Amino acid sequence: MWNSLTASAQLTPKTEAVWPEKVQPRTADTPLEFFCGMDLHYADVNFTRLYNTLVNLTPGIKWNMGNDWQLATQAWFPLDNQGYYTRYDMVRLATLALSKELHFTNARQHLKFTAGLFGRERWGADVKWMMPVNDWLMLQAQGGLTRHWALAFGWDGEYEMDFTDKGNGPTRSWIPSGTLGARTYLRPWDTEFVLNGGRYINKDFGAQLEILRHFKHCTVSIYGQLHKRGSNMYSNHRSSGGFKILVMLDRKGWRFKTNHVTFRPASVFRLTYSAQTDNESMRTYTTDPEENERILPMRIY
Repeated sequence: MWNSLTASAQLTPKTEAVWPEKVQPRTADTPLEFFCGMDLHYADVNFTRLYNTLVNLTPGIKWNMGNDWQLATQAWFPLDNQGYYTRYDMVRLATLALSKELHFTNARQHLKFTAGLFGRERWGADVKWMMPVNDWLMLQAQGGLTRHWALAFGWDGEYEMDFTDKGNGPTRSWIPSGTLGARTYLRPWDTEFVLNGGRYINKDFGAQLEILRHFKHCTVSIYGQLHKRGSNMYSNHRSSGGFKILVMLDRKGWRFKTNHVTFRPASVFRLTYSAQTDNESMRTYTTDPEENERILPMRIY
């Protein structure tokens, strides 16, 4: 069983939104924002100990440059590592990404382009597209071209193991990935259905249905997956599922700001439980250190 707990932060609202406000990303109050969270991973895959554990402190900075341009960066400071790779013992850059949003509101087209070092040890370019059909249905797609980069032992991205296309580990190849899907929001019950499917970074194909129930400061979801084994995966299992709990922590009175800088704690604490035999099926990356399942990748208005 693989599990992860993550914490991240989001921004404050200014623009009137078409989609429900509680799942919209917040616009920035100041040009610079400093935030800090915790990242905890644990896996029950070791016979010699109860869990493998990995704990990181995850400070980050966002520079909101105006005209929907943003530069986001995040570093990982290791606090504990029991059973994970030794490279995780080192302070390292986790995200350094430049993004630009384009909104064509009359045509109901919203795009976000991102390039740089992404989460999950990937780097490259990514584009996200969203189109609200009405106030309860939205179409969405995502596509990227990325390759592996483990920034730990040097800027060349070397791993403890050699990168070979014939091996079981990550490769140096550029890998195209992408998903297409839709989301439905039932406003009277604050319940959202999200369906996505496509090709993932381990060259496997799959589809996922997730049902999310949104509360004022919390989101609870269950999900199921069907997937096809990729060329560099070792599991033959075709289905998996689990649940997620996201708790919003960044509330009024928990932030300190000046005219130009905001200091705030992590706003989202996430627990993910996945019932599967490996952590490689339907694997993707994050382009924003604040990315999570509750909040949309861009503001829809």
